[in-house]
Amino acid sequence: MKIRVLEKTPLSLKLYIEETPLHVLNSIRRAVLAEVPTMAIDYVIFIENSSAFYDEYIAHRLALIPLKSDDAHLRYKSPEECAEAGEKHMFSADCFAKLDLMSEGPEEGELTLYSRDLVPSDPNVKPVYDDIPIIKLIKGQRIRLEAFARLGRGKDHAKWSPVTIAAHKYTPQVSINYEICSNCLKCADACPRGVLVVSGGKVVVDENRVVDCNFCRLCESVCENRAVSVSYKENSYILNLEFTGALTPKNTLLTASDILIKKLEELEAKLRELGVLA
Repeated sequence: MKIRVLEKTPLSLKLYIEETPLHVLNSIRRAVLAEVPTMAIDYVIFIENSSAFYDEYIAHRLALIPLKSDDAHLRYKSPEECAEAGEKHMFSADCFAKLDLMSEGPEEGELTLYSRDLVPSDPNVKPVYDDIPIIKLIKGQRIRLEAFARLGRGKDHAKWSPVTIAAHKYTPQVSINYEICSNCLKCADACPRGVLVVSGGKVVVDENRVVDCNFCRLCESVCENRAVSVSYKENSYILNLEFTGALTPKNTLLTASDILIKKLEELEAKLRELGVLA
């Protein structure tokens, strides 16, 4: 497997991956989406709510606020362990982190409560972003609640997924047959991604931008001589990930890889137990 970083920001990552079968890459992608545990609010106890919103509406908003979770798996029990403990250990400190919200409307105007107004019991499990609006209060309206966050996985609910986008595409391969090319330049004008450019009086493929090709094949359709060809490279893909901020890109990918390796080891052990493998 060969990997090259095409783009990297604190909340996104684009990788160029070669010499990797599609099923292996897709397994990693699905592990990132569905198997990597993060913290998210799962229970909300409303002590008082005289706002204009129903309890369920507010609870849903709270659940979708991304929470910092980089080392949560080291300090909190896994989703499976907490589920096994059941109601006996409901809201226990080793399964749940508590966030409090309490406020009332001002004498004049309105008050907007944001994610920064949540007071966490664990300073390491707090909202990733401070400016996510939760609710507005006016005079006479009050809210007081306790929100409990726990580890979960994206396969149970999207609020636990550490990514908002996890997609891959084939690596584009654009070629020009200059023997039949009439140099009409129509393909360069038609390309919406700037993959085909005019250089030295003829159309050439910009190798730095070829990965931006979206396989629209407009260049092929406008070329009367069929000199332009768009295809893809075998076992070569571009993996695009966008993160919620709950986990860093590094932690997300390493955790996904560890989970995948563990699943394969469990499968191998089971097959040996059944006598399928010698």
